[in-house]
Amino acid sequence: MSTIKSINRLWNNLDKNLGLLAALVFVVALALYMLTLPPGLLWGGGDFALYQTYAYQGSTDTSQVGVYEHVLWVILAHPFTRLPFHDAAWRANFASAVFGAAALVFVFLSARRLTRSNVASLLATVALALSHTFWTYAVMPKVYSLNNLLSALCCYLLLLWRDQQRDVYLCLATFLYGISFLNHLVMVTVAAGFGVFILAVIGSRGRSKWMPLLLAGLCFLLGLSPYLYLVARSGAAQSTGGTAAAFLLGLVYATTHPIALLKGLGWGIVLGAYQFPITALVGLAGLGRLWRQDRGATALILLSILGTLAFMIAAVDPNAGNVYVWNLHYYLQAYVVFALAMAVGFEMLWTGWCRQFPFRRATVIGVTLALPVLLYAIAPSIARHFVQNMPDFRPLPGRDNLTYVLTPWKQNETGARELGEQILQTLPPNSVFFADYSIWAVINYLQIVEKARPDVQLVELASEGQVPLILQYRSAPNLFLADTYRYYDVEGIRQHFDIVPVGPIYRLIPQPASPSP
Repeated sequence: MSTIKSINRLWNNLDKNLGLLAALVFVVALALYMLTLPPGLLWGGGDFALYQTYAYQGSTDTSQVGVYEHVLWVILAHPFTRLPFHDAAWRANFASAVFGAAALVFVFLSARRLTRSNVASLLATVALALSHTFWTYAVMPKVYSLNNLLSALCCYLLLLWRDQQRDVYLCLATFLYGISFLNHLVMVTVAAGFGVFILAVIGSRGRSKWMPLLLAGLCFLLGLSPYLYLVARSGAAQSTGGTAAAFLLGLVYATTHPIALLKGLGWGIVLGAYQFPITALVGLAGLGRLWRQDRGATALILLSILGTLAFMIAAVDPNAGNVYVWNLHYYLQAYVVFALAMAVGFEMLWTGWCRQFPFRRATVIGVTLALPVLLYAIAPSIARHFVQNMPDFRPLPGRDNLTYVLTPWKQNETGARELGEQILQTLPPNSVFFADYSIWAVINYLQIVEKARPDVQLVELASEGQVPLILQYRSAPNLFLADTYRYYDVEGIRQHFDIVPVGPIYRLIPQPASPSP
């Protein structure tokens, strides 16, 4: 009995020190992500090796970064690459872990504002922290963990603004939301949720409503202005408009092709269940409670989810150019706000079904912690009974694609560095090495960041025009091809070169020129 009283006193003390709980969330989440962080260099197929290189360079030159809306991640990740431990690739991975852990802090604080319950807020935050896609991108060097941080921070500031009625929080939220477009355009999917919430709060005020709305609009435009400047400077306004047009055309395609629409919805449901086994039901119950009690917060959550859903449904259009299933990480925006609904659902469970029943409380905690981890651990073994590889997922040495895709932890991913170093050891001096994007990005990192083999000329092969590009180097003494996978025009290349395996790569030996007629 005395032990239980001591625990209760400790919990009550933590309740008075919300900052301590928030710090605990950050430390525990960061520890988890550091334990499951990739040890260094990653494959380029998911842009990871390229983003590790960008983080190291820290350049905001859009011709170098390539995609102007990711500049913010480069700016914020670059200082991490100067840390005095591990290599630059690991430090770029670590930046994502920090962004992910910080996002969880603001998810917790936002959930606490909605529920006034530490337990419910912690359980929802844990459910999000252990969800597959959130965890995956908290350990991988790409922009999505920073997206999560910006989304969660904006949500928290908006809820704080509503509770305290201090317009400075609204201005800060809208400014940060504008800035977030420098990180990724997918942030637009939460615009309707944020906008309707702001209008609902302002509409409930008895005093002047136009001034805070005007200030919020100006702050948003101020935050958005760097993105607009880069779009104008890069001459990318037309392509940005094309992206918007493609989205609208994709929605039309989805609504006029029921099979495609069902495919998009089906994958979304399957992925959601994989993220939140059981706890998805808690979130749906929480949404129902919020609808009755807090229409503003319901609009913020529900419209943000629907915005993400619309974005994803539009991607089922085959003209979008990508395999739909490999765009599913864009649902991550919806998971962040859905965690707030889960917090409300957990509060209902904790004060209702679990009240006065310690075993039930222990069951809820155990299922929330253990079930997703167990599911991810056994999923590759189960999947292996049905498929040998993930659909349209390229086989690469040292990478088990089923494990790579279905489990969020990446601490054993060493294949990219091993293959990259083996390739460079195989190449003779002054070679020309032709590679597709995935392998090119790995060798590019080793050359730029680690200054390895500057004598090797690295040439990226796009899907089109491979043979004319290779022929430009025909007179060079040492020509090598990275692979003969389907990305390569092997048939066209063989019309001019013999393709001879040499270790992990292939030498291109020019065939004798045909005699003139």
